[in-house]
Amino acid sequence: MPSNKIIFTKVQRNDIKSKIITSTQNHIFKEALKLQDKKFRDKNNCFFIEGKKQVEEIPKDWNIKQIFISEKYKNNAKSVKNAIVFSDHLFNKLSTTKSPQGIIAVLEKKHYKIEDVISNMGMFIILENIQDPGNLGTIIRSADAFAFKAVFVSKRSTDIYSNKTLSATMGSIFHLPVVDNIDIQNLVKLLKKEKFTIFAASLKGKKHLNTVKIPKKSVFVVGNEANGIKNETENLADQLIKINMHGSCQSLNAAIAASIIMYETTKDLW
Repeated sequence: MPSNKIIFTKVQRNDIKSKIITSTQNHIFKEALKLQDKKFRDKNNCFFIEGKKQVEEIPKDWNIKQIFISEKYKNNAKSVKNAIVFSDHLFNKLSTTKSPQGIIAVLEKKHYKIEDVISNMGMFIILENIQDPGNLGTIIRSADAFAFKAVFVSKRSTDIYSNKTLSATMGSIFHLPVVDNIDIQNLVKLLKKEKFTIFAASLKGKKHLNTVKIPKKSVFVVGNEANGIKNETENLADQLIKINMHGSCQSLNAAIAASIIMYETTKDLW
């Protein structure tokens, strides 16, 4: 009976394996290919990232389970530890990008204890049902840029470990806690116990963001691209706010709105 556990082992040696894997039936390739599926990533508690820059940005405290390189990239990866080499044809099948850069790292997911994350004073953002991976990755990147302490992602949002999301973070996934599969109601209860003020971005808001005094312990909720925040979530907020817009547009892209909120609320703190 086949095992459900992934067969990769932690990188240890300072050499590249000389044998080039060329068959689609190879068990290592087949297991690697499954990582394109969220269910397999969740089951095995790992994911992969692509590209030289992304791999170089992996911090030392993240567990690299395996590195794959393409045959073409082999001569550029002499310092890579214990990489497995796929033929260019197989590597292109494994890659989810149009122009593969020839290197992929398989990483173990990081899990954060919510109580530890929220014990620090600072700003947090909660994302409710964000569906577009580009939006999610951009928000994570902006949270990193504007020194937010963490990003919380609701259960029905897109996967934080999809390649499109990870690419959009530009490495910021490694710089701050990103906690997924969140039950927003339970999280807000915990945050209120820690004396955080909860703001929700909503067109129903009576006050503009730039007119509101923002405490140093504040949380901002941004909702779904099409539908915004659910009524139940709005009812949990201490205050509904909106971005002051002078043009004819009624609403903004979720990533742009979240980025403006994070910029406005932190610009005077540093």
